Amino acid sequence: MINKKFKFIIKVIVFIILFLPYCAFSNSNNCENDKKICDKLNQVVGIKTPIMVASGTLINDKLIVTNRHVVEDHEQFIIRFNNGEIKKAFPLPHNFPADLAILTLSKETAISNQFIQSSEINGMIRVIAFDQGRKSNRIYDKGKIISFADVKKFPQSRIHTDAKSLPGNSGGAVVDDTGNLIGILASGDGNINEIVPISLVNDVIKNTSETHKENFFKTGKNIRLCADNLEEAQYIQKNLNDKIANNIDNYCWNSKNKQLIDQAGQTFGRLGDLKKAKKFLEMSVKLDPNSPNSLISLAITYHIMRDLEKERPIILKLLKLIPENPQVLRLGVQVAGVLKDKKMSENVLNLMTKYNKEALPLAKKFIENAFKSNQ
Repeated sequence: MINKKFKFIIKVIVFIILFLPYCAFSNSNNCENDKKICDKLNQVVGIKTPIMVASGTLINDKLIVTNRHVVEDHEQFIIRFNNGEIKKAFPLPHNFPADLAILTLSKETAISNQFIQSSEINGMIRVIAFDQGRKSNRIYDKGKIISFADVKKFPQSRIHTDAKSLPGNSGGAVVDDTGNLIGILASGDGNINEIVPISLVNDVIKNTSETHKENFFKTGKNIRLCADNLEEAQYIQKNLNDKIANNIDNYCWNSKNKQLIDQAGQTFGRLGDLKKAKKFLEMSVKLDPNSPNSLISLAITYHIMRDLEKERPIILKLLKLIPENPQVLRLGVQVAGVLKDKKMSENVLNLMTKYNKEALPLAKKFIENAFKSNQ
């Protein structure tokens, strides 16, 4: 009798351990209210590479799309489906510049008639991705679209949003309020996240071929070595080792990856190498002209270099894209004052009245003193 009770207790404990996290997870996603969105949970997989854990999005029963920076130069991956099933997947070489890659669950390399249908974005958007902490797929808090560029002119450009995500979500699905798949999550800084538009998957598929294999893995090696050296530089506060600096300059530039080029510019800027920071960040903005993260980093670089004439058009663009950002408002006040730009100063002060009233008195005083000195 005691033995049966003990077995029953063990079963209950096992049930709680295995299913309670799932139940809490399901409730947090409000699947009863957002069934179209929650149905997309099964469209997302976890991806294990030799270096990282990331996410992927199923586009049919054999193909998965994820980020190019996730694939790097690895030849196979472990895939975990939402139901816990584990399989292997293999990358298909292509030569399209977007931060996307296609994985196949078989070793077949030919793709035919597997094109993604894109549609207009309806309402808010949210990320659905593999959560490393929960070890299961998760729907994150929704957000709005901040900006995007013409992907036909700028194939490395992204959709920029304040929708939430976490590290390891790269490659996850991004859907709108009606459950339409609108993109693949690429990166973010915790405040503004970046999404590769889903329409670009078609271009990747069209440019997939075994003839690109050598260059595909060569570029992937540059991506991996760039990321490795950026990670080493992350823990250095000043005086970056010449070898690491040269590696970043070489591998990140040759990675041809907008995200890594952006991170390289930010790294050089943080460590005081403004010449290299400027080189990388100008390229990043060239690849994605409406990227708030890249524009802010370049504006700060110009600011430190005291090149306020070059900084001014960037700040004016940012004031339209993210007028609520306190750092952009602060830079705007300084640029308008130093350059004696009355129209710009009025614009910034009006925005501060709406978004940052606490800093308004000091900003007004700075502007007044700046214009007095011109009299």
